[in-house]
Amino acid sequence: MPFEDEEEFEIPDDVEAILRRQDEAMALLERLRAAEPFRRPKADQQGARRREFRRWPIPEGVTLELHDSNGWRTADVLDMGVGGARLNVLPAFADGPTPARLKAPASQAVLVLCDVMWKDNDGRAGIRFEFRDEDERENWSGGLIDALLARHAVS
Repeated sequence: MPFEDEEEFEIPDDVEAILRRQDEAMALLERLRAAEPFRRPKADQQGARRREFRRWPIPEGVTLELHDSNGWRTADVLDMGVGGARLNVLPAFADGPTPARLKAPASQAVLVLCDVMWKDNDGRAGIRFEFRDEDERENWSGGLIDALLARHAVS
């Protein structure tokens, strides 16, 4: 029951659509996380500090998959870092908060929420990763860095 002095506040349709999409993406992400739970690695590195969010050309074996509500789709990644990636092409279904799966050869897959930070006229886009907690961020950063080191050790 509204107060006598209170004006009725109406949410614009576009804002309501964005909020609904975010709620749907978060609900889907939670269902996917329940089906594919993250377990803390046994050899946990205590005292490790957060790294700067530089991006590197994606090393072999590292993938970013986006969920389109039906299944995982591998993204066309130009370069990647701990906190995000630059995509060659942003799929139409990923134009907003989207569940993503990060994989590296020496670590367990990590499920995150990704969101578009910028898009250019050529279809490229920058996305950022939102991790559930610091353990998942550390697992991902360790796997990505190990893959980068392996690539450079071979050359």
